Amino acid sequence: MNRSIAWIATPLRRVLRAFRRHLSVQVAAAIIGVAALVLGAAGGWSLYLFAGAQMTAIASMHQLQATTAAASIQRFVDDIETHLRSLIGPSWASTGEDDRRVDALRMLRALPAVSTLRLVDPQGREQLRVSRLGPDIAGSGTDLGQTEAYGAARQRGRHVGAVYFLDGSEPYVTIHVGGASDRRGSVVADVNLKLISDTVAGIRIGEAGRAFLVDQQGRLISHPDISLVLRRTEVSSLRHVQVALGSLPSGTEAELVAGHDLDGGSVLSAHAFLPSLGWSVITELPRAEALAPVNAAIRLSVATLLGGLLAAIACGTLIARAMLRPIETLTVGAARIGAGDLDHRIAVSGANELAQLGDRFNDMAASLQVARDTLEEKVRLRTRELALANRAKSRFLASASHDLRQPLHALSLFVDELQTRPTGARRARLNDNLSDAVGRLNDMFDAILDASRIETGTIRPQISRFPLAPLLAALHAIFSPAAAARGLRLDIDDSAVWVESDRSLLQRILQNLVANAVRYTVTGDVRLVCSEADGQLTIAVIDTGPGISTDLQSEIFHEFFRASTPGQSGERGLGLGLFIVDSYAKLLGHPVSLRSEPGSGSCFEIRVPVVPAAGDDPLARSARR
Repeated sequence: MNRSIAWIATPLRRVLRAFRRHLSVQVAAAIIGVAALVLGAAGGWSLYLFAGAQMTAIASMHQLQATTAAASIQRFVDDIETHLRSLIGPSWASTGEDDRRVDALRMLRALPAVSTLRLVDPQGREQLRVSRLGPDIAGSGTDLGQTEAYGAARQRGRHVGAVYFLDGSEPYVTIHVGGASDRRGSVVADVNLKLISDTVAGIRIGEAGRAFLVDQQGRLISHPDISLVLRRTEVSSLRHVQVALGSLPSGTEAELVAGHDLDGGSVLSAHAFLPSLGWSVITELPRAEALAPVNAAIRLSVATLLGGLLAAIACGTLIARAMLRPIETLTVGAARIGAGDLDHRIAVSGANELAQLGDRFNDMAASLQVARDTLEEKVRLRTRELALANRAKSRFLASASHDLRQPLHALSLFVDELQTRPTGARRARLNDNLSDAVGRLNDMFDAILDASRIETGTIRPQISRFPLAPLLAALHAIFSPAAAARGLRLDIDDSAVWVESDRSLLQRILQNLVANAVRYTVTGDVRLVCSEADGQLTIAVIDTGPGISTDLQSEIFHEFFRASTPGQSGERGLGLGLFIVDSYAKLLGHPVSLRSEPGSGSCFEIRVPVVPAAGDDPLARSARR
């Protein structure tokens, strides 16, 4: 058993491995699968429609034949009733016994199916009996008035009794014909149903189909095989007979009932009921014959499907082979290019997608070749840039260490001098010097912390709407002492506009710009001017300092850049102020520009969006006060 499983599993694994690895196998499988799906769906749907139409036609034919046979049998019984009714037409008192006998004998000759006729007077007593099977009897006086059949015939005009078998062989039925009038008698006829067989036998259903007639108890009244009738065969146990008799649901009217015949063969059946007689006509057709067209259609569909699959297999194989060659070329070429052979070019003929893919590979190889040729130069340039950056950082660290050490050394000297208990005036100057040294240290550490936050990307602007006046007033308060100490005039506009920005970052930008202007301006003034146009507020910081040469204007916003021209006091920054300004402005989306000429001062401008004022803002109210 294990060997059999392994014998099957090994080829299956190989097929699955080939399917996963080879695109041609996948394409062929996809074509075959789609073709099989389309052909199967179309064939199945067509077969379904054909089978439904075929079964509907067979059911309609069966039902029509059963209904036609039932109508013939009904006409047979109605014809007998019509003739019998002519016997009771005249008043009983107006006809004599001889006339009634002659009429009865004439009726027997006219109705071969009637074996016995009995004439009954209006009081329900038999007065004449004529028969093909025995002697005629006149005036027997047998009282039939108390029978159920007689009463039903008097009320409804006719009564058909149950089927019985005379002498245990041929089926008979008794028909009572009468009327409600007291002047007319009644006639009772025993009818031999053997003659109905001609009507039933004349029904042809296919090659092996047949029809038969049963009574309410499911006994055969008529059948193509008369021996079954003579043996009083009961077929009520057959499923399709039970449906016809009403003991099982029949479904829709045009639906065939599946069952088995007396020989056990599978049949499809339809039926028609004769309500006035209580009989049913049932048709049978062997299932194999009924489904023969459907089976033929199935065989044709299977053959068509197999033919379509063979065509799909051939087509899929050809397409897969046609795809395999350029794909193999692409695979080998891509491998060579990937291995570093950038001079190799892939040649795929045609103008289809695979050829275009080959061209893209060739373009990629050419681009890689160019990139390889220029990579060393790029690496050299990048290495130089990194070296310059490292040297700049080293210079910054050295300078920052020196600049930080100066206020710290000054603090140490000031503290030592305080411990000598100087005079009051000297103590006041020492306090001012201490405050100035601490302020310089704070500024340096703030710049270093801002640069660190910019490099780590931890700054998240908090955009809001606020009045600009309080921020300008704070700048004036911060830098007025420093400007006055340097003999500079500080002029800051008092603007009442509202702007949309990050209050803290904008204040930091303007502080750095004003601080640089104060630091590098020896004489003259520092101005902060606000001008509004097209929904934008331009804030300009203008100084009368030494200016900036054109070749340095593109570098002053870089990290660690320090101007070569010191201020009057000899102080120099850490080279981070304008870098912080440029970084914060980019975060906020506020453009920054510079206009400067050596010896003519500098003008730094930043543009901020203007927004409508909010009357209930507490800062606006404080600005107005």
